[in-house]
Amino acid sequence: MQNQQSMSLKEWIITIILLFLPIANLVMLIIWATDKADPRNNFAKAYLIVTACAIALMILIYIVIIFIFFTMGVYIGFLE
Repeated sequence: MQNQQSMSLKEWIITIILLFLPIANLVMLIIWATDKADPRNNFAKAYLIVTACAIALMILIYIVIIFIFFTMGVYIGFLE
């Protein structure tokens, strides 16, 4: 069985602060997700999956909203 090391409160606070930084969070999540020895491995994988799903959902919603406005404009007569 693999021996996992636990993280201290200070390390978790640093982790959370790093996740607030726009570009650094993506870089650090990829590093943590690929490092098998890091105790944040599963957390980083789950965070990346949830973030990817949220981005895909936002893109889908934007496409639907643009489609609705476009068809509404054609229907009203703004776009002919």
